[in-house]
Parts: sequence; structure tokens; C-alpha cells
Amino acid sequence: MPAKQLGLLSVTVAVMALTLAACGADPTPTSAPTATPLPEAAPTLDAAALFQIEWDELIKAAQAEGEIVMTFGGSAGRNFRPLADFWEEKFGIRTVVATGSGGTHVERILAEQNAGQYLVDVHYGGNTSTITRLAPSGALNPVADLFILPEVLDQSLWVGGKHSYSDPQQQFVFAFAAGASPNPIAAWYNTDLVTQEDLDSINSVFDYLDPRWKGKIVSHIPISGGGGTDTYYVAYVHPDIGKEWVDGFISRELGVAFSDDERFTVDGLTQGKFYLAVGGGGRDFASLATLGAPVKELLKDFKEGGTVSSTSSVDILSTPTNPPNPNAAKLWVNWWLSQEGQTLMHTMSEVLPDPTLRVDVTDWGLVPENVRRQPGKEYFSFVTDPEFIGLREEALQYAADVYRSR
Repeated sequence: MPAKQLGLLSVTVAVMALTLAACGADPTPTSAPTATPLPEAAPTLDAAALFQIEWDELIKAAQAEGEIVMTFGGSAGRNFRPLADFWEEKFGIRTVVATGSGGTHVERILAEQNAGQYLVDVHYGGNTSTITRLAPSGALNPVADLFILPEVLDQSLWVGGKHSYSDPQQQFVFAFAAGASPNPIAAWYNTDLVTQEDLDSINSVFDYLDPRWKGKIVSHIPISGGGGTDTYYVAYVHPDIGKEWVDGFISRELGVAFSDDERFTVDGLTQGKFYLAVGGGGRDFASLATLGAPVKELLKDFKEGGTVSSTSSVDILSTPTNPPNPNAAKLWVNWWLSQEGQTLMHTMSEVLPDPTLRVDVTDWGLVPENVRRQPGKEYFSFVTDPEFIGLREEALQYAADVYRSR
């Protein structure tokens, strides 16, 4: 064998010998060490459980505050006292409610805040005073800042798949209810004086201007605020009505009796001094009708179509800045706008509530049939539609100017 080949063989044998020595004498393979098990992870809380913790903490914080202070303007003071009592018992938190006119409460809130006092948690008041006075003055917080309840946050549970607001900023005056009407400008009539022939002749808001009604109509003063004022706003912005109707209705020739005294309006119609009451007074008339008074709402499809409106204190809420009981305010607003709260609004309100804008509330309760939305029917919404609400002050100013010139 050549020397070169012997050298390679020697090297190979030497390497094999070293390898065997390194492995040791025992050819049995060693087993791998057993892994120490990791500690079992804690179960993850789902969203519902996390929210329940947040909700329970809110209730405790609100109970620690001990009370909630609310202003119920106009019809809200008559309608919602039973719901405030229910909430007080449900959560164990005292409800302090001030009733009276919406305009008076607005003046109170502004005066207190100007003096550095913030004493109101939640305000229910009419559109005119709340939108033209409170919202522009910085006296209100965005209502949605308080929303935490999933069913309130879910806008698919509200009409149109969205939350509705009455203020131009679309954040300070939340509309939770709205009455529907087949005609855009509502009217009530005295059943002893208005004949079927008269009713058949009224098919448009312009038929209110017929000379046959001269001196026979009572209505809300265009400059005094309140729900009746929205008659002129709706007329002004409606594409099929407009300034012409406002001019004709307020004219000396038609001789409408204008008053900001609800008693004058109601007594005037029920006692036969007037044939028609156009705009305002609906809840009082409805209550009297159930007692047998000779009054009835004019309900028929008008040429100009129907409307839904959130104009009164029983339809909207707002939240003043720096509330004295912020947790109670948050709890109230979320409960009020919940399915339970809005259902109880239908069933417990003392005076004929408007229908909620929640679509999952199916118990109509005390809501009059004539103000319920009809399936498949389209309605104009001049009070919450951003296209129109920016014209509100312009419309009311126009009506006021026409009235003063009269």
C-alpha cells in the first residue's frame, strides 16, 4: 500500500477512536429533560362582562353623590314625574325636579352659570329657548359624551340609523321622541262648529287662509317661544309652503287671534269662541277630548305631506356644563335612553307622550295612535334635519317681524 494511503487511513482510525471515547462507554441514549408546565392563563373577560363592571361602578358612584337635579320644562313636568320616581326607587338616588316653563328654566341656568354656580344635571326644555339661548352660550355639554350603554351607543336602534339632534351643532339637544302628523301644520277644531263639509274642504295648509275662517282661528304668538312657534319655522322652510303662508296667516285680513296664554287658546276652542286652533296646545286638547270636550284633531293627508317633529320638552333633553352630580347625570341619561327607559316613557307618562325614536320599543302604551309613525309612510323632519335647522332663527325672526308689522 502506498505511504500516502496509509497516512489517510491512520488519521481516519484516530478520529473514530476519539469520537467513541467522547461518547463514553454506555451506548444507551439519555432522555430529554421534562419541561415545566406554564401557569394556566386567567380567562379573558368579554366585552359584556367588562361593561357590567363599568356600569356597576357608575351606579355606586352615582349613589355616593346621592341625588340628581333636573329641570322639567313645560309638558315634561306633567309627563315625567312618575319616571323620576321609578328611577329613584330603582337606583336609590334622590331625584330633585324643578317644574315650570322651559324658558324660565333656561333663564335660571344661564343666571346661575353666569354667577359661577352649576346646579343642574339634566334639562328638559322646548326647542326654541334651549337652542337659541342655552346651546350658543356654551352652557351645555355634548350629550353623547355621557353615552356608555351599548344599546344607546348603537345607532342602528334609532330611527334612520342615527341619533337625532335639534341644534345646528348636532350635539347639544338630543331628540329622543317625535310626534308624527299626516299634515305639516297641525290643527284642532271644535266639533260643534266645524261641519263635515268644512273638513272636506281642508286639504292643504293654504286652506287655513280661506276667508271663511276670518276671525275664527286662535294660534300661538310668533314672538313668545314655545312649541307653537315651530308652526312658523316649519312653514318657512317647507319647500311647498314658505313665506307666502306665513304672511297670509299673520295678516290682518285673516284676523287670527294670537296669544301666548295656553288657557286662552284651550278655553277659546273648547267653549266655541274659535273654530280652529292652529299649532300648539295638542296635549291639552287631547286630554280634554278624552273627557268629552267638543274638540278633535284635524287628521287627514295634506297636499304638503306629513311631518315628524321633536319640538316640546317631552321630546328633547340636554346636559348643562359642570353638573353637580356628574355620575348621576350619566346614569340617568343612559337609563332614560335605554329600551327600558323609553318603554316606561310610553307606559308611565302622565300625559300622552310622543313616540320614542328607538325602533326596538314596541309597547306604545299611552302614546296616541294619531302621533305614531305609520309603517311605509315617509315624513319630513324639519326639527332634526341638519339641512333645515340652521334656518330656525331666520325663520322665527321673519315670523316675528311680520307679526310686529301687523
